[in-house]
Amino acid sequence: MGAMTLCLATSAAGMSELLAQIGDERVKWVEVFRDRLVVHPERMSDGADIAAQLGITTATDYPATRPGFTVWTGRWQELDMFVYSELRGAARTVRAWPS
Repeated sequence: MGAMTLCLATSAAGMSELLAQIGDERVKWVEVFRDRLVVHPERMSDGADIAAQLGITTATDYPATRPGFTVWTGRWQELDMFVYSELRGAARTVRAWPS
């Protein structure tokens, strides 16, 4: 984040702006940190659309969990953003640990 450190009140205000921009009804909860927001959509199928609406384009897939999921990451209004969504693409088989 560089020399500037955000305060929790700034992140909370950012959350209010975020909800106004994407629609409060689309969000189940938001985790608020000093320098980041983590969005958990009401419907995981909306996660990729919410990320796109915020201009967030980097995705990391986590297929090893049940169910698998994708986390979209990027910057939005000086905050690091993380948006959860359903796993992109077709369901992938997960390799088991060797026994």
